[in-house]
Amino acid sequence: MNNVQIIGTMTKDCEIKYLPSGSAIGGFGIAYNERYKKQDGTPVEKAHFFDVTVIGKKAETLSNYFKKGSRIGITGSLDFQSWKDQQDNNRSKVCIKLNDFTFIDKKSDNQSNYNENRGNGAPQQNAYNNGVPNENYDPNPKQGMKQQQYQNVPTIDIDEDEIPF
Repeated sequence: MNNVQIIGTMTKDCEIKYLPSGSAIGGFGIAYNERYKKQDGTPVEKAHFFDVTVIGKKAETLSNYFKKGSRIGITGSLDFQSWKDQQDNNRSKVCIKLNDFTFIDKKSDNQSNYNENRGNGAPQQNAYNNGVPNENYDPNPKQGMKQQQYQNVPTIDIDEDEIPF
């Protein structure tokens, strides 16, 4: 199985190119810090950097909603790449082919109409619509749903001796 999950910071904007077929292909960098203590107790912080490749609609979405410095969670597969440089030396690196992503930062203005978990562009419920208070806004939607769910449930008077178990 070849699967990797990283929560990190974008080190550069997602650069988009289009294939002759019209499909988008994008690339960006991601970094995360590993923190641990040595046996003697001294703290160590080590930065890890990866190049990420993304194809299709996800590339366009990343380009629109994420910028250098954005925190992002990604899931993908590792891709080993090798080549010869200008001095004819063998070079290699491990990249990530992105399968899915998640917003980690709080929403900014350009993310307000984007569904974080599904990436389908579904609008989110906001307290204000163009500066006008939204009457239907519920800051605690789960709690509101629970109240509505039990509001019309009839009460049943059952004698405990009638229950067969």
